[in-house]
Amino acid sequence: MDSSEIHKLREQLSASLWPKFINSVEIDGLRGWSGQTVQFRFPVVAVVGENGTGKTTLLKAVACCYEGETKSQTYFPSDFFQDTPWDSVEGVTIRYSLKQGESVISYRVSKKTSRWNFAEIRPKRNVFYQDISRTLPLDATAGYARIAKMGKVETDSENISNENLIYLSHVLGRQYESARFAKSDVSKHSVGLFRRSFGEFSQYHQGAGEDATLDLFKVLETIPTTSLLIIDEVEASLHPKAQRRLIDFFIEAGS
Repeated sequence: MDSSEIHKLREQLSASLWPKFINSVEIDGLRGWSGQTVQFRFPVVAVVGENGTGKTTLLKAVACCYEGETKSQTYFPSDFFQDTPWDSVEGVTIRYSLKQGESVISYRVSKKTSRWNFAEIRPKRNVFYQDISRTLPLDATAGYARIAKMGKVETDSENISNENLIYLSHVLGRQYESARFAKSDVSKHSVGLFRRSFGEFSQYHQGAGEDATLDLFKVLETIPTTSLLIIDEVEASLHPKAQRRLIDFFIEAGS
């Protein structure tokens, strides 16, 4: 990891060049959390801990900080923390401290008994939440088996940009000549394809790490400036060296 990049990001943060920033999140009464506060002191943060220590709970709580520009970029606690026949979610309070421009906004959400009580106005920011389902093999994902069995004609194609293709090749540690997403005549779902020296191959025949990383870069192609990107199990299916290169990429992209 390049220390100069880290220093540059810290200088930007100190100079208030990150207009939308999460200062802290406090969780009380939810999945073992009992009032602990997590402070975010850096634009790129990795949450590390053993299984069952609350990492996913924290990420889902963070995803609910903002109101997105569209419904697909707006999350509510009820999207993640639901009552089930075996679980009762109540007595919960989540407190947020957010930097929005020159202001610091603090508010809380709570669920004392049957329903969530939410702040009437949340700060605006697009949130992209990538959960563990992104690592599923394509042939195990709903809707894609039909493409493999019945698709005959490619109807549309969109290439990953040359800049992101370079980054994608760097993260995965091999040279790709192209990366694109194509649609067939039987489904609106798109399928990712890589091209290497020996030819082109789809996500049906890619390795798990290739598959998940290609989908991630598809999101990065269109993510608006100042968006919040949350990735659960970012290391899943990736070799430790590729994990390190991915984090380096996020730091460089952020700078």
